[in-house]
Amino acid sequence: MDIVSIYQLQGDMDQLARNLANVLGTTPYEARARVSISSGGPAIVANFATTEPAADCAARLKTLGFKTLVVGSEQIESDQQRQLVRQIQFTRDSFQLVTRDDTKLDIPYSEIKLLLRGTGITSSIQVETDTKKKFALGRAVATGGLMMRKKVTTTTTNNTQDRQPFCHIYAAGQPPLVLRQAEIDYSVLGDNLQPSRDANFNWICTELRRHCPTADWDERLKTRSGLAQLLGPAFDPESDLDLAITLIVLAKEDNDNGGEV
Repeated sequence: MDIVSIYQLQGDMDQLARNLANVLGTTPYEARARVSISSGGPAIVANFATTEPAADCAARLKTLGFKTLVVGSEQIESDQQRQLVRQIQFTRDSFQLVTRDDTKLDIPYSEIKLLLRGTGITSSIQVETDTKKKFALGRAVATGGLMMRKKVTTTTTNNTQDRQPFCHIYAAGQPPLVLRQAEIDYSVLGDNLQPSRDANFNWICTELRRHCPTADWDERLKTRSGLAQLLGPAFDPESDLDLAITLIVLAKEDNDNGGEV
């Protein structure tokens, strides 16, 4: 699958919507939601089973002034490419990391290009069935008191949502470095240790942002609505988080390089 997205959207929204609708074969009203995305995108506008129609769509969008990204399934970032961080400590010029596999890294703040804050969202449905015996007057009368109870089964459905805050660090010459709130060892924070896991993770993210003033800070993926706006109607905020992450990272790289991915 090849996904076409647009980014760095600026200018007259009505004209952008008309131009996008012309390429996609939709109405300007439908297209407007894709061009009015916060921070100017990226925003997914189409997906194709093969590369050729995706490239054709992107080329047509470029002729109308859109900056585009075409992303194949094999480009989508996943945990296979990431270094998952277990510990983090801050020094004057760098932060020191210990990864899940006990690799030690010392990353200068000046090398950080992007800090991407977000929340993974996983929904689950639990169905609980409870069977009890209750007194049944009709059955007792009909059987002369031999059978006075009947089984009654009650089914309850509970919808739960698990939220996993994260922060991805993108540095020159490094794989994506991933901090996940539930997987960090906060004991190394010493005097800076906070009273809760949420507070500890927020403190770390605040320190990262403070120490890396030249890095881009992006927190659009902290909410389901932010994810949904970027992904559009064809993708799911719960299962397609890695796609959203990839698009933000590639848009940043493309913009820095002054070219097209």
